[in-house]
Amino acid sequence: MDLRFVPHRFSLPRSFLSFLVSVATVLGAASWSNRARAEDPLNSSSGVKQVELTPPSGESSTEFNILPVVGGSSDIGIGAGFFAGLARIKPGYEPFLWNLQSASLFTFKLEGGGITLPYQDFSLKLTVPRLFGEPIRMEILGAYTWETTLRYNGIGNASQMRMPAGAGEDYDRYKRLHPQIDISFRVRLVDHVALRFGGRYVQNWIDIPERSRIRDDLASGDHDLVRLIGSTADHAVILGKLGLEWDNRDNEVSPHSGFYHTADVRLSPGRSTFLPFPYAEVSVIGRAYIPIWKPRITLALRAVGNVMIGDPPFYELYRYDDVNAIGGSTGLRGVAAQRFYGKVKLFGNAELRTELFDFHAFGKKMIFGVAAFFDGGRVFADTAFRPQLDGRTAGMKYGTGGGLRVQSGSSFVVRADAAWSPDADPIGLYVSAGQAF
Repeated sequence: MDLRFVPHRFSLPRSFLSFLVSVATVLGAASWSNRARAEDPLNSSSGVKQVELTPPSGESSTEFNILPVVGGSSDIGIGAGFFAGLARIKPGYEPFLWNLQSASLFTFKLEGGGITLPYQDFSLKLTVPRLFGEPIRMEILGAYTWETTLRYNGIGNASQMRMPAGAGEDYDRYKRLHPQIDISFRVRLVDHVALRFGGRYVQNWIDIPERSRIRDDLASGDHDLVRLIGSTADHAVILGKLGLEWDNRDNEVSPHSGFYHTADVRLSPGRSTFLPFPYAEVSVIGRAYIPIWKPRITLALRAVGNVMIGDPPFYELYRYDDVNAIGGSTGLRGVAAQRFYGKVKLFGNAELRTELFDFHAFGKKMIFGVAAFFDGGRVFADTAFRPQLDGRTAGMKYGTGGGLRVQSGSSFVVRADAAWSPDADPIGLYVSAGQAF
């Protein structure tokens, strides 16, 4: 078999060194912080007993956990990796003083008589739930991601997958290497309401085959299409982030009741060789969890609206909130990931989740359940009407299916889903950690 893997040039951004310094600084700050509340700092009326400002006596400890994982999907193949965590625990500080998590996933896929490596990812994240003892949650993330089989079938809701005569298997593919640094804060304003803000730096290297749909579209002479694709040269993106959230869920991992709504704005400066993409992105997401027979049956609902204004990079046109929109395991399931690109994405999900029975394994309570779901939505190529790209009909995309759920304790869920869609090729299969939403 032919193992196709070409390392890409890569130089360590200076901001990664700043990230390492920040990690050391915040670890020190979190360690000497001497005040905390035991309840969720966002939901202070949740009924959890409040502890004294001076923590009770008791020994602090450092916990280390590592878990090998196997997962993937029909989009990125099957792979293996790990989750690891290093947490500083102290009595009276829930859930921890700080937590340093690392995750990695490397996947492979059989294609064209050979093996490809579609996805490689490594990340390191520091979480401080109560910075300096206040209800301020801070997260610093450093990540390295190398995607070698990203799909591009054109822009707009009416894009087609037809291959021209003589096109190779890489005609509708491209590669993207993108290490990044991200820092985020969440500050409680009132009960259940929080302000979110932060920033991000991403360095991008794009590799496009000489004979490809992207290059053909750029040479098509279609002004709208050429403008929407924009530059494909190597570049950086800097983002500022600001948002609000409402959260009164009974559980963050697998909620049975409550609401979780978010509204976010991301701004990117641009119009230079180094930063060529000036744009704004607005995302509004509503989530509702309705107990049908608590806790055994729950109806989970989500509605997503995402609009990009200005000149975003073309690889962001299939995403919202850094994940797939119309396609993939976290968006409209059944449709292939990266299948539909556009500056406007509208879709919704309805999922009926059940918890059938409990059992014990590995010293923990486990919960087994099944789920059925229906997802639907569409994209629009631009904020203005572009019938040559979107078509003139409703053009709704949808997927439906079901899956298995296994919850370990109160903090971890494994999800396995299968989904069918008229736009699937032929069916979507997904294995991952966490609920879809």
